[in-house]
Amino acid sequence: MISLLKFFLTLTLIAYFFRLIFPFALKYLINRLSKKMQYFDNDYFSSASKKESKKPKNEMGEYIDYEEID
Repeated sequence: MISLLKFFLTLTLIAYFFRLIFPFALKYLINRLSKKMQYFDNDYFSSASKKESKKPKNEMGEYIDYEEID
């Protein structure tokens, strides 16, 4: 009977501990993910602009004029 009581007391303390820690851990993980995404966005857009600037801008595709057929 005592061991069952100790088990439930331990389980309750662990649940209470996680309940207190969870908001801080979630905030930390969201901030960390946000920083990684900002780094990814900046890196992606800077590399995309570099690749785009290397291509000659006067190179255009062939113009095709479509006519409507009845």
